[in-house]
Amino acid sequence: MKVTDKKIEACEALLTIEMDSADMQTALENAYQRLVKRTEVPGFRKGKTPRPILERYLGKDRLIEESLDEVLPKACADAIKEQDIKAFGTPGVEVVQNEPLIFKAKIPLPPNVELGDYKSIRMAPEPVEVKEEVVDGMIKQLRHEKATWEPVDRPAQEGDLVVMDLESTIDGAPFINQKGAQFGVSEESKYPAPGFSQAIFGLSRDDTKEFQLKYPDDFAKVELGGKEPLFKVKIIEIKEEKLPPEDDDFAKSLDVDMTSFDELKNRMRDNYRKRLENSAAETYEAGLVDELVHISKAEFPPNLVDMEYERLVNQQLDRWQQQVSSQAEYEELLGRINPEDLARQLRPRAEDRVRRSLILGKLATAENLEVSDEDIDADVERMMATIPEDKRDEQRPYFEKPEAREEIAQILLSRKTIERLKDIAAGKGGETAPATADEKTNEEITEEAKD
Repeated sequence: MKVTDKKIEACEALLTIEMDSADMQTALENAYQRLVKRTEVPGFRKGKTPRPILERYLGKDRLIEESLDEVLPKACADAIKEQDIKAFGTPGVEVVQNEPLIFKAKIPLPPNVELGDYKSIRMAPEPVEVKEEVVDGMIKQLRHEKATWEPVDRPAQEGDLVVMDLESTIDGAPFINQKGAQFGVSEESKYPAPGFSQAIFGLSRDDTKEFQLKYPDDFAKVELGGKEPLFKVKIIEIKEEKLPPEDDDFAKSLDVDMTSFDELKNRMRDNYRKRLENSAAETYEAGLVDELVHISKAEFPPNLVDMEYERLVNQQLDRWQQQVSSQAEYEELLGRINPEDLARQLRPRAEDRVRRSLILGKLATAENLEVSDEDIDADVERMMATIPEDKRDEQRPYFEKPEAREEIAQILLSRKTIERLKDIAAGKGGETAPATADEKTNEEITEEAKD
């Protein structure tokens, strides 16, 4: 084995390797011994076919192919050792020619990260503003949920609930046909077709109407795109929404331990403020990391991006599968996915996540941040406390698995690092606040441990 070419670029070593004939002969003989035991050649007992005849029967390339599983890993390992390369992952290989055997090896190298002047970062979180009109809107949504529907003797209008007999066809074939169907009519509604509600506005009880609509060419359900259904409706009843008044009785009706409307509104306001504060905190932390990444440099091998991309794709597939109602619908959705479009969407995100993770890891090292077994134990106990007591003995073994503890450790270290960055941005020193693995729920970590 000899290395005939070597290049180092972007955290990747590119080697061209030519195998010695003696090494290849040994590997070919071993390949012959394996193949002869499982190949039946006319005129010979299995396992007894001479090598020259087996080579003619299968072809020399088949023996070479069989030998590659033995040759390539060892040759790569020997070349890496000979060239004093510190590999960071499994090499990728590509055979260039068979005789003599020449192949190229792409060997990932350790990432190279240089932190910028992170101690000069100064940033403060944006203050939150509680808008009363938003609180009022939340109260109104609760009133909608407790509303009643009462029949009215007038034409249908925005927000009504209309009871009707509905018949429809598409290209002469039955489509939606239902007696006593109830539809909430609204300018924003797209069901059962865009423009349906607008066609109902102004109709009164016992009115009938026939009308045709058209689905957009890019409609979400592909099979309906561009179709023109014909609808026939007969109005049976029109109902109007009656909202409950904003009073103490309404607050008590919510079954959330409320005694007055003022108490309800105050709690809604407090919950709204907490959501704003949580959102502002997330935005602030993301901004700090963005600034750290902006002033720092990171080079890393492509295999890290490949692994992160694969993880993002699997997450997306899981989300799609949860959004559909059947395996057939899921497979139909997958059939519409363009892999190139998916790569254009997710690969940049994978690269960004790898870069951010490496730079945060470098900051943790620079600041001597660590996670102890005691930190992990404390966080496990915190998560166990959120599990129903009768389920804890069943769940605890998952948190004791090494992979689950490592997952928790990584999350805790990330939190410690961001907390330290927040202290720096605020001009503070001292100890970093205790971190918890809040970003992932105990259910998520449990599932990862099972895998």
